[in-house]
Amino acid sequence: MRKSNRTVLNRMSKWQYALLLLMLLTFTFYSLPTFFGEQPSLGLHGQQRLTTQQQMLLSDKHLTPVKVIEQPERVELVFASQGEQQRAKQLLELQGVDSAALTLEFHSNAPAWITRLGADPIKLGLDLRGGSQLLIGVDVDFVIDNQTKNLVDTLRTRFREANLRGASVTRTAQGAVAVTLPEVAEQESWLSIIKESAGTRQDQWKLTRSGNDLKLVLSDAERTLLVNNAVTQNLSILKKRINELGIVEASVVRQGQDGIRIELPGVHNPKQAKEVIGATASLAFYEAKADSHFYIADRNGQAVGMARKPVLTGEHIVDARANMGEMGQPQVNIVLDTLGGSKMNQFSRQHVGKPMAAVFTEYKTNAQGKLRAQSEVINVATIQTALGNQFRITGIGSLPEAQELAMLLRAGALTAPLKILEERSIGPTLGMQNIEAGFTALAFGMVGMMLFMMAWYRKFGWVAITALVANLLMQVGMLAVLPGAVLTLPGIAGLVLTVGMAVDTHVLIFERIRDRLREGGSLANAIDFGYRSAFHTIFDANITTLICAVVLYSIGSGPLQGFSITLILGLLSSMITGIWGTRAIINPLWGRSSERTLKV
Repeated sequence: MRKSNRTVLNRMSKWQYALLLLMLLTFTFYSLPTFFGEQPSLGLHGQQRLTTQQQMLLSDKHLTPVKVIEQPERVELVFASQGEQQRAKQLLELQGVDSAALTLEFHSNAPAWITRLGADPIKLGLDLRGGSQLLIGVDVDFVIDNQTKNLVDTLRTRFREANLRGASVTRTAQGAVAVTLPEVAEQESWLSIIKESAGTRQDQWKLTRSGNDLKLVLSDAERTLLVNNAVTQNLSILKKRINELGIVEASVVRQGQDGIRIELPGVHNPKQAKEVIGATASLAFYEAKADSHFYIADRNGQAVGMARKPVLTGEHIVDARANMGEMGQPQVNIVLDTLGGSKMNQFSRQHVGKPMAAVFTEYKTNAQGKLRAQSEVINVATIQTALGNQFRITGIGSLPEAQELAMLLRAGALTAPLKILEERSIGPTLGMQNIEAGFTALAFGMVGMMLFMMAWYRKFGWVAITALVANLLMQVGMLAVLPGAVLTLPGIAGLVLTVGMAVDTHVLIFERIRDRLREGGSLANAIDFGYRSAFHTIFDANITTLICAVVLYSIGSGPLQGFSITLILGLLSSMITGIWGTRAIINPLWGRSSERTLKV
């Protein structure tokens, strides 16, 4: 008995149906929290429930939350508006709650069983949620100046230690180091020290000589490296500081050669954020000396003599917490790393009974717009016993000041001062208007395309409508699942665009089916021909657009990336639903039909 070689038309495997169904159900599930919406909330970490005092405090200020969610070691207060959320955070901070224990969040209105399974709403960008945007410039001149200053100090110290007298080492106005050697026959000792001190990399400093005069200038490659390192390190520290502020979904990205752009969705009073983000602060400990010629003033303006070099700097601080001491005075509890603890122990063991000063230094902009260092002695204490890696400092003005100092120390000291170049604020009302306008455009576009497809393609039009709805659900679900994806206003434009492109897919397929029916073919044959002949056209068009979207994402930033992400996801979902999704519906309904009269 001979086996039939006849090809069965319009047949899909069971695994293809199963895969399509699995993808649709998965992404529909992850899209649900977005459609339920969310409300602003305030997280209180480290406590299981609101205290009576906190409840009365919020109630007196008419800030009663609409919902209180109590969890182990955490309480979440859900408010009706972002304004109430912001005011409640400020009120609790004024009452002594550590700012590190408060986080600005958004609570999903989806049923609890959905959120327990890990489904969250799409994260909204600054233009939709409202908030603040800061453009910050890194003072790269400070970095270059520090390098030349360190080299000058190093050369002077090395000459002095080698008992070499008569050389002059100065900094020039152009950021170079000038060395004038004495008139002696043997100059090799000086030259050896200069070359050794100038760094291990041969391209770090360029050395030129004219007689006894030498000049050391940083190379272009070294300047570029220093700037990149400064911006990269500041970028990392700013992210830590924003986390300390309790701002979720913030964006911190590099912009240009020496700029950093910070977006703070949901933050409409950026005063504290600006103060903490822009502060270049550090803490150092010095041996206090009454007979020293090096002085730093304390809070009362009194000069405190101390050694020029610190015993320990803030780079060894791994944790800092503010609280009230036994005498009711604000204090900051410091925890050092292993190396810092060893240095502090060694110094304090040798200086029991002697004073040690804690000096706080920050850079502020003066009237001329220049950043200048301002150092202040915040504490001078007599060392009573050998200290370890944990101790506390006092003498801080108020608890909020102690909390801010602790926050800065936890997040680390910036490697270069920052200056806020531009500030832009988008109110929550404008953000809501953007959301409404964007999704209204999407809704009108969907309705218009549905009406057209029903009127023009009749029964097949209903299939197209089903595919369009599935396409939208898949896009929303993929956006919610994709790590780091944020929906912006241009992103909504990308959604609208890809929905329109998905209709193009259906039109191409249905028109090819119509062409075959006009030639007298059966409906089953026309369906097979329509999908096979249109596939390459659809695939080529989508792939070329996908390449452009990937390039746009790689070279763009902010809104451009938001648009390109939705465009990429929309292209993928439109191909899945437009080609395989519609065929999964059409095949069992008309894929075996021999009719030639069905209106398509």
